[in-house]
Amino acid sequence: MTSQEDDGLKKFFAIFLLIIYIISSTACDTADFPSATVGSADDYVNSVGVPDDYFNLPDDSTAEPDETSKVSSESTDISVGSDAPTANAAADPNSSFEFVDDTHEWKGDNFIYNPNSVDTTFYQRYYGDFSWSDEARTLWTGISSVQPKEKYDPDAAVAYGKKYWNDHVGLCAEFISRCLTAGGITEFTTSSTSITMQLLNSRLGFGQFITYDKSDHTIIMPEYARPGDVVQIFCSYEGTLIHSLLMVGTSERGRLKAVCHNFANDGVYEFKIDYMNDPCYDCYTETVEVFFYHFYRDDDEGLPDEVVNNRDILLWEDRGYNIAGEEYDRVAALKYAIDHPKDGVGANGAEHTSAILQEGGLSIGYPIQSAMFLQLLKSHLGSAQSLPINPNRTVTLPDCAVAGDICFVYCPDDGVMFSSFAVAGKDEYGRMIAHSYDLVNDGASAFKIESLCPGCGCEIGEVVLYHFDD
Repeated sequence: MTSQEDDGLKKFFAIFLLIIYIISSTACDTADFPSATVGSADDYVNSVGVPDDYFNLPDDSTAEPDETSKVSSESTDISVGSDAPTANAAADPNSSFEFVDDTHEWKGDNFIYNPNSVDTTFYQRYYGDFSWSDEARTLWTGISSVQPKEKYDPDAAVAYGKKYWNDHVGLCAEFISRCLTAGGITEFTTSSTSITMQLLNSRLGFGQFITYDKSDHTIIMPEYARPGDVVQIFCSYEGTLIHSLLMVGTSERGRLKAVCHNFANDGVYEFKIDYMNDPCYDCYTETVEVFFYHFYRDDDEGLPDEVVNNRDILLWEDRGYNIAGEEYDRVAALKYAIDHPKDGVGANGAEHTSAILQEGGLSIGYPIQSAMFLQLLKSHLGSAQSLPINPNRTVTLPDCAVAGDICFVYCPDDGVMFSSFAVAGKDEYGRMIAHSYDLVNDGASAFKIESLCPGCGCEIGEVVLYHFDD
């Protein structure tokens, strides 16, 4: 055989092998992650080859902790898994947890956005057009029967705000925190976003997103709004609260009067969203909504029926803006989570979850946990519900939970979400298994939540599940 013939034969085999590789790669992608929702565990195991014990706990784990009974197989068939559990499992995935540096928002301040620490993918994503919706929605529901730990005195908060509105001590969030403390709420923060989370967790009232009058930049208050309520300017792009105000009254035409720091306002005239807040001073996105927190009063009148009939509602809206034309692809999102277990991509778990959501087709990706949670709430793609943590630190998922939903670990004292991850499914007792980045989990066995907040050391008693409607 001549050298020329030999070279030609080598080229032929190279092309042939390349074709075989392309076909096999495509076949793997199609087989491992079917586009249709998985119907049952047996169907799923047969279709993608998941091991028989994929839904079970390791042999050395407690068989039925907390007197938990096994649930029916139909309740556990929510996993969109891979052909094997992910490779990042520790020797004992039920007790191995690893916190990474620079994850916790409480290290930040009012200016929570730091371009030097943001993953470049955040700049590359496209945040879709805003769409107006007249649909009333419950955005976040708390755990039933939880009672407030404190009592709020709005008159005391307003009196403090009117006295110290121009004392030049701290920025807006710190000033409002001092007002709330004067009113009897002991939590203190210098982050507007954390104030929102603390208020929602207080169970002293409910939150709502409201619009404002763009013609003159004033805020139209609901009829049930009262002095002592809190109003915050919301950046829809970043999912952060960028300015905090304390309501001290309304004008004759129902516009907000408020006290605040940062271009200090005395509450005498109608408050206007000025050039600092419209557009957002941070990312220059147009302001379209503000956040409003109403404290329940003994003489409340005209409250929304949804709130009157269900005091477990933490956040609600009668209408609002959402991101138009987006749908969530659970299979694509879970494929990314399975293929990228703790691979060093991104600085922390928020960026990892952000990448999961983006792979699922969403323009949600601000790499800070609480901001990402607020983006999800405003997406109108689903709703959030708080879930208690079991005594053995596992979480029992509700029947509605589906693989690809997102779970946040919540510190109510600091007012932050300090970890997030994708739900991988349920074990045979209905407990959550997860694909986690900050808190290492193998995505196959029951996931345990660390008992203490790594920031303030408080006892963590709940997580928040964001469930996508399908």
